[in-house]
Amino acid sequence: MNKKSKMFFVCSFALAMLAVTTQQNVKADTTTDAPVENVQQPVAQATQEVNTQEVTTQASTQEASTSETTTDDQAQTPVVNDAVSEKTQPVQEATTTDETKTQADSTTSNITHIQGVVTTGNEVTFLYTQDGQKLTNRALGPNTPWYTDQKLAYNGGTYYRVATNEFADGQNLTFSYGSAADGIVRVQPYGAVNYTRSEAGFAKTGKPNFAGNSVWKYNRTDNANGKTFYQIASNVWINSDDATTAPAYQNPNGWLQIHNEQIKPVGNVGYPLYNGVEGIKTWLVRKYFGYSNAHTIYDGNVANSVRSLQSRVGLPVTGIVDLNTWKAMGFSDASWTGIDSYVAPLRTNITSSRSDHIEAMINEAYRYLGKPWISGASSSPDYGVDCSGLVTQALYASGIDSAPVSSIQHAQPGNEWNCQMYWNDVRIPHVNFNERQRGDLIFFTDPSSGMLWHVGILLDASTMVESWPYAVQIHSIYSGRGNIAGVKRVFA
Repeated sequence: MNKKSKMFFVCSFALAMLAVTTQQNVKADTTTDAPVENVQQPVAQATQEVNTQEVTTQASTQEASTSETTTDDQAQTPVVNDAVSEKTQPVQEATTTDETKTQADSTTSNITHIQGVVTTGNEVTFLYTQDGQKLTNRALGPNTPWYTDQKLAYNGGTYYRVATNEFADGQNLTFSYGSAADGIVRVQPYGAVNYTRSEAGFAKTGKPNFAGNSVWKYNRTDNANGKTFYQIASNVWINSDDATTAPAYQNPNGWLQIHNEQIKPVGNVGYPLYNGVEGIKTWLVRKYFGYSNAHTIYDGNVANSVRSLQSRVGLPVTGIVDLNTWKAMGFSDASWTGIDSYVAPLRTNITSSRSDHIEAMINEAYRYLGKPWISGASSSPDYGVDCSGLVTQALYASGIDSAPVSSIQHAQPGNEWNCQMYWNDVRIPHVNFNERQRGDLIFFTDPSSGMLWHVGILLDASTMVESWPYAVQIHSIYSGRGNIAGVKRVFA
């Protein structure tokens, strides 16, 4: 082979080798891109796949046989961090696309300091360490709230710290700013600015201010820039510059206290009827047998009629009305307990003023206007009431539980004269007659015996709403009710 031919052969061989080398480099770069997709997987899966990549790298470089022996716990943390930096760094150098930057940034443990509460959903929420390791010995139970002070962005996911180096997966969480609270605020006379809350802090919404002197209930509080913020609706906040906390209206100690939750029935719901029992159920039984209800009381005549009925229908002959006897008369299961358990719906709340409570009491009494007077009765406006039964239900609506006086107790033997119990209740103070006001209770005595026998609710200085034989009505305090015994005040 001459020199010219040799030179051509050498050059051709060199070009061929260069082409092979270039092709191998392209394949290597393509392989390097693949693990980046794994980084976008959920934390647990990403950790598992990264470990696999690390083992592959060690095997290909023959480092596995020479590396020092470590425990699993010691090896886990560096495996994740090393693999992440090793796989993502070349990509950052090779390209500057937005997608690649997002993938690279998602592998960094980004912490944002926050203050709030996360509430889990209907399933167990798993916990992870800051470097992505799933905890296997504990998790958060369903529908439970947890205080959090840090938000972690990791592998494209969001995690909230609920304990030292324990982060809950944000996919199953609802986050709320601040802390749970319960109270009311009163807006300053000049009004209050409307704010929303985000990670960046509080910002004015540009919506109209809240009216001056208006009162709002809040359910969360948060702090920023030396101010307290109160959440009065979903992500609607006002701050302590524009509003002041104000306690809900409450009577002084020693008075009947105001409740801001629905009052529950007190006593035996579904009580039987026997000698001496009054009230709605006795009224219905007397009506069933054709007896007068001029005075509604379960007496010997009613008991005899009940025995006859029980004998005819094959029930135990006791003369006492129980549920089965009640149903034998054609009355329903629901009415047997529903009549007893009725308590007027609460018509006030934590923001209500003294005037609001008084008006709630009077408006509830108005619902009974025209209904019959029934001795010992204190139930739904569907039926009727007597004088103290009307007061009891009116008080319920305004947030006052006057136990031991109750709608159930009132029907039991010996409790017809609950007006006397109200008169003797030291939690309802006496006031001078000349200082009487709307909403006060006014009491009367029998002119012949001097026994206290009637109570009404004052509408003004001279009229009242009352239950008097034979209907609930509005009437003058000066005629036909006996002698005025005095006035008592429910709301201070």
